Amino acid sequence: MICQYQRSIRREIEIKGIGLHSGLPVTIKLIPAESDEGINFIKNDVVIPARIEYANSFEFSTSLFKDGETVRTVEHLMAALYFTGIDNIYIKIDSEELPILDGSAFIFIEKIKEAGIVSLKEEKIYAVLTEEVVVSEGDKYIKGRPYSGFLATFHASYNNKIIGNRKYTYDPTNKNDFLNVAKARTYCFLEEIEFLREKGLAKGGSLENAVVFEGDTVLNPEGLRFEDEPVKHKVLDLIGDLYLLGLPLIGDIHSFKGGHKLNASFVTKLIDENAFETRYASEILDEISQLRSCVIS
Repeated sequence: MICQYQRSIRREIEIKGIGLHSGLPVTIKLIPAESDEGINFIKNDVVIPARIEYANSFEFSTSLFKDGETVRTVEHLMAALYFTGIDNIYIKIDSEELPILDGSAFIFIEKIKEAGIVSLKEEKIYAVLTEEVVVSEGDKYIKGRPYSGFLATFHASYNNKIIGNRKYTYDPTNKNDFLNVAKARTYCFLEEIEFLREKGLAKGGSLENAVVFEGDTVLNPEGLRFEDEPVKHKVLDLIGDLYLLGLPLIGDIHSFKGGHKLNASFVTKLIDENAFETRYASEILDEISQLRSCVIS
């Protein structure tokens, strides 16, 4: 069954690491919140809501900005909050970028579970897609259509024997499917690294927190976690960026070669075109009885 009530964490918990792009050490604190307070970052006493209207940069990650303060690379934590059904939480950060950890969302999920997940008194609210929405850029596109559940598909097209022309669909009716996505690590190509560092990016990247390809070879000694790990990671990014809508989405979302910028354009268009209805969980229990949008308790 779908989550009927809003969720937060039971107690404050701290997570330390380094930023993927900044290379700087960072500590974040996950802090419980009450119903209807939403997901909010706190940096230097500025509260930055985790909503698309505060997103301002999409260069190899998604960043939020408000009142002169920026928080970078929010997508992996946002996906972890989606997977754990967290609607209300404060994230206090002492640097400019969230910790990359192992390059996936899995450690964030484990820390959230360690803090404890609690149901609050108010009903959970969903965004139910009511019409088809498409955004495109060149040959890249994202299409969303109404659907009695949630599906997130990424279709990759690389001139690379390992990634190649693959697609993967996250289906929460499979209770273990979230692990396939949550454990998938970010990736890059060796030939991109010099370019990224010239732009001030990937300063904290290593084989500890990213999959690195050299042509058709994986440089990480342990190899891939899944045969299609890069495509699953793109689904992870898509889910994290979609959660910047501010509500869990009900619909079928298909991305062909999309990235953070196109993800943000899609969420913005959903809002601009009033393409969804907000519905309380109790209003959709019958029609969406198979959706498992809270896979972790």
